[in-house]
Amino acid sequence: MVQFYRDLLGFTVDWDMDHRGGEGLSTVVGMPQAEAHMVMLKGFGMRIELFHYYEPRGVASPASRQCDFGLTHFALQVRRMHEIYERLVVAGVRFNCPPKNLRPGVWATYMQDPEDNTVELVQYGD
Repeated sequence: MVQFYRDLLGFTVDWDMDHRGGEGLSTVVGMPQAEAHMVMLKGFGMRIELFHYYEPRGVASPASRQCDFGLTHFALQVRRMHEIYERLVVAGVRFNCPPKNLRPGVWATYMQDPEDNTVELVQYGD
């Protein structure tokens, strides 16, 4: 997952902590005895924190439609949408469609990261 956001989308790793746990983390995430691998990525004026839980173990669920989740996606504002799209397609990233002009000056497309989270790429202006 880190490789996707770092190598393909251009974020950098700010910090990486493996097998982190303890009372503080368990209290914040609301899961007793939580233990996780946490990576903070930064770039483009934002941060993205990735968690992989060792404990408690997740429950596998069948693939669902985007509308079946609470948080459906997040968007990354980009420049040079079509160049980015072509580069990611070559790298094997799955998109719902090529970039679409939704209204004057607005281009958008949705892609899936390696864990099937939906990420929107949006470009405002030419």
